[in-house]
Amino acid sequence: MEGKTGARVVACANLIGEWLGVRDMRELNAESLRRDAGVTSDKVDLFVLFGGGVIGSAEVLAQAMERNIAQAYAVVGGRGHATYGLERAIERLRAECGSSAWWPDPKTASEAEMLAAVLYVRHGVTPDFLETRSTNCGNNIEYLLDVLDGQESVPKSVILCQDAAMQRRMDATWRRQVRDRTRYANTRVVNWASYQVRLIWRNGALTYEDAPEGMWDPRRYLSLLLGDVARLLDDEHGYGPRGADFVDHVDIPSDVFDAWRELRSLLPDDKRLTSGSL
Repeated sequence: MEGKTGARVVACANLIGEWLGVRDMRELNAESLRRDAGVTSDKVDLFVLFGGGVIGSAEVLAQAMERNIAQAYAVVGGRGHATYGLERAIERLRAECGSSAWWPDPKTASEAEMLAAVLYVRHGVTPDFLETRSTNCGNNIEYLLDVLDGQESVPKSVILCQDAAMQRRMDATWRRQVRDRTRYANTRVVNWASYQVRLIWRNGALTYEDAPEGMWDPRRYLSLLLGDVARLLDDEHGYGPRGADFVDHVDIPSDVFDAWRELRSLLPDDKRLTSGSL
């Protein structure tokens, strides 16, 4: 990849990433919750961290708990295509800590269990519940709602926190599923992508200005960006109502769509990067 191409890859990816990684608040605190997200109380009923491959996302949940942003906290995630990222991180932590700390077996543990272990060992806190069966965004929401069905009351507000590349799809998945599960139709959803990053082109290579612990390799991150825009399409190829009907309709801004098409054309030799079937 030459410098000019690299610069365009960076520009397109950062535009797409900013749009996918939606955050409905400027900061993760009570003031921003009221001011930016329209929640009338100082905390939401539930904060949900969804599993993924970036172990640094556990720090976001720890921060949320420290700031008392919710009445209850959950981690959702079984084992899926992103689990390998957490596996490698937990293997490293087990090697570093030896017998001085307890870590689950990364080959068999769910993403929720691995993230909960990070919370406990590093911060001494535990979420209120784990969901450990789900394998993708669709049943992340489905199984979360199954758990909530067993609660006495329906949450009036919830913060959804997912890998930034998948945050907008998680929101669209929630909106699609609550059309059929109408007891949650009035639940106020607040999005908080678990990280914000910017790619840069430095010394002939893609890298990040700053990134959370365990962040994806830049090319894997590109594949996530391209794949999620492809899924959000509302046509016969996408996940929208006119396609697979896995997510609610999403309006993709023209500049984001154009950046997605350009990025696909800049990376024509990598089928995983240019397809939606990741």
